[in-house]
Amino acid sequence: MHSLRKKAGNSSGSLRTLILALMFVAALTLLAASAVHASLLGPIDPFPGAAPPEALLGIVLATAAVAAFLSWARAWAFAVAATLLALLGTVYGLAVTVPRGEPGDIVYHVSLLAGLVVAAGLLIRRRGLVD
Repeated sequence: MHSLRKKAGNSSGSLRTLILALMFVAALTLLAASAVHASLLGPIDPFPGAAPPEALLGIVLATAAVAAFLSWARAWAFAVAATLLALLGTVYGLAVTVPRGEPGDIVYHVSLLAGLVVAAGLLIRRRGLVD
């Protein structure tokens, strides 16, 4: 089992931290978006159809980030799969959001997509970094 502390002193540790941070931030924003769309925070942007998939993607991505942080067995494969799933879900969400024309939603989805593309790219290029 690799330790985060063991890698923290070099650039690999910084890159690992960046990947995990991107995954955690994406997961948290997906969970927040789910709460907003489910009107759990008031009638900000009700869109009940988006709430369950955003919550599911947020939970899966957060779980994968924790697995990678703790260096569980097969954490890399789980992190890649979860990130790619969230990426595909975000592309779909963007396809649904663009016709609605809400600038804030579009910016959110594009930003989320950018973070997930970076995380997925780093995960794929640096295979053993989160195992």
